[in-house]
Amino acid sequence: MIDERPAWRADEPAARAKRIDLAGVALVSCSACGFATLGIFGKGLLHAGLDLPSTLAWRFAGAALLLWIWLIARRRWRLPLRQAATAFTLGAVGYAIQSALYFLAIERISVGLTSLLLYTYPAFVALLAWLVEHEPPSRRRLAALIVAFAGTSLAANPHGPRADLLGLAIGVGMGLWYAAYLILSARLVRSVDSLTASAYVCLGAATSFIAVALATGVSLPRTSAAGLMVLGIVVVATVVPIVALFAGIRRLGTPRAAVLSTLEPVVTVALGALILGERLGPLQLTGGALIVAALVLLQVPQRASTPGLRSVKTR
Repeated sequence: MIDERPAWRADEPAARAKRIDLAGVALVSCSACGFATLGIFGKGLLHAGLDLPSTLAWRFAGAALLLWIWLIARRRWRLPLRQAATAFTLGAVGYAIQSALYFLAIERISVGLTSLLLYTYPAFVALLAWLVEHEPPSRRRLAALIVAFAGTSLAANPHGPRADLLGLAIGVGMGLWYAAYLILSARLVRSVDSLTASAYVCLGAATSFIAVALATGVSLPRTSAAGLMVLGIVVVATVVPIVALFAGIRRLGTPRAAVLSTLEPVVTVALGALILGERLGPLQLTGGALIVAALVLLQVPQRASTPGLRSVKTR
């Protein structure tokens, strides 16, 4: 298990503590910005002619390869057999479905709206804890749930500009599925290094998508631009954010890293507007602002740490 305490001791100089804290902020911010590019690269590859299974096969195969090289070089790849099999299965089934839902959503709605709907997952985590585990939410958490789902109803406005009901439904279902995946992974993969578990998850997802791509016909990047986008989705949108996230958690601890991670949907909306020319309507922007506000409320430290970042968190 990653040590989630700050990486400095009380007797170290204040300047040293401040430097490490700033490094942690930079790492988690880098992770959020990297994850924010996933939809941009994904949409670019789909427009370049790669089908969905091939796009995800290239992404996870490349990510798994780089993560395993990293782990083997650092001698951190070993897990108990049961934990390794569990993490692999979580990737092959749970995370593969979540990633497929994300890409199905960006085929139909904007990447910014998809990211906002994905980031309803902390609200769904709290809701599932309430309904399934009978863990009553605090007043602040209950208020955040109300704000989050009010924001979702506005962001997923079926009467908004270029609304796609199926895309919106997939987006909301994606947030719910990701919440269930995080809760399940937190229960099944315990007391192991999260970065190592993530490598097994990526390997499991790669295996699933490679199998589907081989069965349906593998799409190859046929231009240098498509090749660069494959490299981007592997390195910039997957490997660097995963490594930076867990390095940031080591320095900041889970709660503060969780709050900083809320930068991701904001950056995704901005990138969608700047690069893809996507625009959200006033109601969708208002809903998005409410989702981000609720997200911050749900991630601010309470007695329990944020479930999502304690489990095998990828994107």
